[in-house]
Amino acid sequence: MNNKTVSSLFVLFAIVSIGMTAAPSAFAAHSMNATVENAEGSSTPGCEPDCFIPATVTIGVGGQVTFANNDAAAHTSTSGTAADGPDGVWDSSLVMMGSAYTTPALDAGEYPYFCMVHPWMVGLVIVEEESHDDHGHGEMKEDHGDMGGHGDMDMEMQTLTAADIAIDIADGAVAGERVSIDVTISGSHVNYDIVATQNGETILNESGVHSHTGEGNHVTSALSADASDANPIDVTVTFQGFGMPGEEMTGPVGLTNTAQAVPEFGTIAALILVVAIGSIIAVSAKSRLSFMPRL
Repeated sequence: MNNKTVSSLFVLFAIVSIGMTAAPSAFAAHSMNATVENAEGSSTPGCEPDCFIPATVTIGVGGQVTFANNDAAAHTSTSGTAADGPDGVWDSSLVMMGSAYTTPALDAGEYPYFCMVHPWMVGLVIVEEESHDDHGHGEMKEDHGDMGGHGDMDMEMQTLTAADIAIDIADGAVAGERVSIDVTISGSHVNYDIVATQNGETILNESGVHSHTGEGNHVTSALSADASDANPIDVTVTFQGFGMPGEEMTGPVGLTNTAQAVPEFGTIAALILVVAIGSIIAVSAKSRLSFMPRL
């Protein structure tokens, strides 16, 4: 094997090492309930359009939204618009730092809301009504006979394994930042719980999540430390069955999968890259020496 070939192999090895740290893509969410947080510093203009995080949430009929204030200033969450005023569906009044407010159970529809103290802070809650004809009932009984209206769900149940629960954690997070976590479970109308911790501290805890498509997005509270090998983010997703909220669930209830987030360019990958670069330099130096004329 000549020097050029060896050098090329080390370069390829370095590129692969870097590529292993690529960040995953995100997916849309639909949960029965949702949590929204105030962006830090949102008491002054400039946070738009993400003064509420996330600015738009989608939940199921009868679901509720909890507004958590992690900002230093007091805020409200008031249904309606700054232009037309409150519409009377909910009004949190002033929510102080470290406190939270939960809306009443909401009917189907779209609910714009704003902060009465800081009217540039706006958001939207979408409440979707789910039709039973879309979820394995009614017509499916005619199509699947003895399968009892849950034909597709039963088939999904039989093949679901821990490997079918994908967890993608946004990397590169530092202290004070929130982390986005995407969950994808094979199948439709899935229910699950999700818990995320860092250094034994719970930074996300949502139960009874329901997703039409099997996809969900979640956001942690602000990290107390940079994500690192010593301070990883640990995520556990527990499958709670196929089906509609309030109905009997099917599938391997209790099936779990876990994931851990470390820095975008972790210690091991960095060491591999350093070794690869050092090897390239050494081989290149040797190659140059070989081309020197002998006396």
